[in-house]
Amino acid sequence: MPRKIVIEDLFTFRLIDDPQLSPDGRRLAFVVTTLDREANAYRSHIWVATDGEIRPFTSGPHRDTNPRWSPDGRFLAFVSDRSGERQIWMIPTDGGEARQLTTQGPVVSEPVWSPDGRKIAYIAKVGEPIKEDEVRVITRLKYKADGEGLWDGRWKHLFVIPAAGGEAMQLTQGEYDHQHPSWSPDGLWIAVVANRTPEADRTNVTDVWVVNTSTGHLRCLTRGQGPASAPSWSPDGAWIAYLGHDNAYMSATNTGVWAVSLEDSEPVHLTAGFDRSCGHSLLGDMRAHPAPGRPTWTLDGAWIVVTVTHGGTSQLCAVPGPRNIGKEVRLLTSGQWDIYGFSFDGARRRVVLAISDPVTPGELWEAEVLGGMEEIHLRELRQLTHLNAHLGEEIVVVAPQRFAFEGADGWPIEGWILKPPDFQQGRKYPAILQIHGGPHAAYGYTFFHEFQVLAAEGYVVFYMNPRGSQGYGQAFAAATHHDWGGKDYEDLMRGVDYVLENFDFVDPERLGVAGGSYGGFLTNWIVGHTSRFRAAVTMRSISNHFSQRGTSDLAYFKGYWEFPGDPWENPQFYLERSPLTYVQNITTPLLILHSEQDLRCPIGEAEQLFVALKKLGREVVFVRFPQESHDLSRSGQPKRRLIRLEWILKWFNTYLKGAPPETRATGVQEVVPAPALKTDSNCS
Repeated sequence: MPRKIVIEDLFTFRLIDDPQLSPDGRRLAFVVTTLDREANAYRSHIWVATDGEIRPFTSGPHRDTNPRWSPDGRFLAFVSDRSGERQIWMIPTDGGEARQLTTQGPVVSEPVWSPDGRKIAYIAKVGEPIKEDEVRVITRLKYKADGEGLWDGRWKHLFVIPAAGGEAMQLTQGEYDHQHPSWSPDGLWIAVVANRTPEADRTNVTDVWVVNTSTGHLRCLTRGQGPASAPSWSPDGAWIAYLGHDNAYMSATNTGVWAVSLEDSEPVHLTAGFDRSCGHSLLGDMRAHPAPGRPTWTLDGAWIVVTVTHGGTSQLCAVPGPRNIGKEVRLLTSGQWDIYGFSFDGARRRVVLAISDPVTPGELWEAEVLGGMEEIHLRELRQLTHLNAHLGEEIVVVAPQRFAFEGADGWPIEGWILKPPDFQQGRKYPAILQIHGGPHAAYGYTFFHEFQVLAAEGYVVFYMNPRGSQGYGQAFAAATHHDWGGKDYEDLMRGVDYVLENFDFVDPERLGVAGGSYGGFLTNWIVGHTSRFRAAVTMRSISNHFSQRGTSDLAYFKGYWEFPGDPWENPQFYLERSPLTYVQNITTPLLILHSEQDLRCPIGEAEQLFVALKKLGREVVFVRFPQESHDLSRSGQPKRRLIRLEWILKWFNTYLKGAPPETRATGVQEVVPAPALKTDSNCS
């Protein structure tokens, strides 16, 4: 008999990422990550599938990632921290010991084989790092990055090393960062992405450059209009496709597929008539910011395959190449799922997809690719792995029910609702509104452990994509322009009204709200503007736009488009749209969860909110997570991820269920004393 899911089931998941088909299509390499309870760490290993047999290919107490096949299929190059820092290693595919290939570094990209298999290109940091205890003299604007910390004084440069071993050659120089190396078919050039200007820290612009592998000569192919990423050469070497946009709406701009010719360096926007954003935008808590793969050309150059966010789904789509313009973008898949990775064989006749859905953290599927210049489609989608089959067999997971309603201005808004696994008709349940971050991300058909745990605890969980979310077109994504806390807030409240009117099992007297990042901003905003919620949890949030702008690694970009200028240009807007301005209105019991090393929404945002509420005598608890970044819920230390979920459950159990107080039993010392909350029997 399947049991309900619990917090500790996080340790049972196998997180599958980065599928890589061998050139002949007969073998598949991929990465499996697990959470090691005893070591309180993550372990990532490379697995290989051959003729139906699926087995681990590497092992040990380290993280092996980014497997890449040699052109002849005889070797796998991969990135590993087994030497103490990330370096490139090589292992024969028919068995044998792995050997370390690179020594300088650390390596910060995947290994990229040259077409003849004799060399490997990669990106690594150059120079001696600034020591942790050294006095830092800050002169650059972008001096910190969430998840990385303070800038260590090293720049990211392009290297090439012989695959057989030997001395690496550095091909780029200067005080610039480079990323995403890609070899030309003839092996004479490597494309990279960089902003090689003095203004790099003041903008999100990056360009596609090509580097001559013999001379190191660089040539810029694009025009510095917006961010470019993931360059991919056409089979004939005449074009480079890449993902990017022209910054028309800054970070709210749809990411498109572009192509630039080496002959005239004039970028062509191949998805200009396709009102969706290419790449990956769906949020879950199994992985942080997955990179679904580079644009992949068919061998005739007719189509370029990428992922696209389409409503609450992520799909595979085919974009007409620059010599096939006139054809429409084609969706190759249509399931209620999240495609977060893909890989083709060398002939482009087989594709493997990494797919998650609301009841599966991720598995691999394969399909045959058919078609040519006129059309392209997939046939016989078949599941390859079943590494998370215990979900559904041993553990109950709940599929969401979709709903739709009219938001502000009559705009259609999509949402989902999860019922408890032991749902009984005629009974009233407490319910929790979850709000996503971004704002230009999205919820959808992907796995969310936190939501499943809340449902198993007896809560109805509902979530939606208010304006600002990706997946619904450019106008929808850009609609938060100068309006944070405006019609986005109205969309959410109309969604709450819809749920209460149409799902009679939701108890209107026992509503909770929770959100992280921009969702944390909206949570703070909501409890300062309405008292309809009995409890709230705000995570990695924003409370004061003045302070966040100057202390965040990226918030200073808001003044370019998202907000009407910088604080000194429009202080009234920053004041009016800061939740801290309305703190006297907050009467909802509030749990504040924040990471001490969060550089996206620094912990001062939580501190200001807590001090104000505490001084006002309101019900508030502030839980600080040491050494964690903005991505605590997705990639933080395993035990701290569990503690975070315990606090969320206990807070809502106390204020939405009226649970009797008990002593916290985790044995973990907290920065603040734990409130008298119900202890979940499944929590350690």
